[in-house]
Amino acid sequence: MQTELSGASVIFVKVAPGYVERTLTTLRRNTNITNAEAVLGRHDIAVAGNFRDSEALRGFQSEVQLLDHVRGFRSYPALWNWSQKKTNGHQISAYVLIRTSNPQKAIVELKKLPMVQEIIGTSGDSDIVVRIGATSNENLREIVVEQVQSMPGVVSTETFLAFPKL
Repeated sequence: MQTELSGASVIFVKVAPGYVERTLTTLRRNTNITNAEAVLGRHDIAVAGNFRDSEALRGFQSEVQLLDHVRGFRSYPALWNWSQKKTNGHQISAYVLIRTSNPQKAIVELKKLPMVQEIIGTSGDSDIVVRIGATSNENLREIVVEQVQSMPGVVSTETFLAFPKL
């Protein structure tokens, strides 16, 4: 079944040691990709892409799987694009995967935070993928731990620190 997607889907990719830059170069060549950057966490790369539907996203996933140095990936299709702000001006940025008992309420609360750059409603083991900008690692920790994790209904978060290409 084909599902229409809305906004930027996020894909996290795990690669063999020493292959991050090579994989980034390859992924950035795809016309659907809007951003690809190294991240710190259980995956090595975060990819944001505008795919018209689930079939286009699956096609991209198949291409990624065929790369001999790719060890795994997890995708979060953009089912709802709730907000998007410019990412400029933040020294630090991260993707935060959020599980919540009430996605609508969490989205309302996330929209109130000025450092939230993008909110993507998704399916799978997370309900929401959020991109957050921060001035420092300490600022990012405060945002995630003290603001996001304390929101009503938030069950868990997983944070991937991003290393954007300069």
